[in-house]
Amino acid sequence: MITLVDDVLRREQKEFAFCFGCEACAYHDPDSGLCANGYPNAAHLGVDLARAEVVAFCKEFELG
Repeated sequence: MITLVDDVLRREQKEFAFCFGCEACAYHDPDSGLCANGYPNAAHLGVDLARAEVVAFCKEFELG
């Protein structure tokens, strides 16, 4: 799901320590940088909400 990033999302991400990127996902393999389920993950790695205009949320995200 692709969502526009606005000041509300940025504030809530900080306030609630909202995690959404591959680096925080249980299916992320830190050694290879790939998704253990085989999904493409380039859009989900290293997202900086301070600079992003949109964010792509992964439907397979599972907090690790």
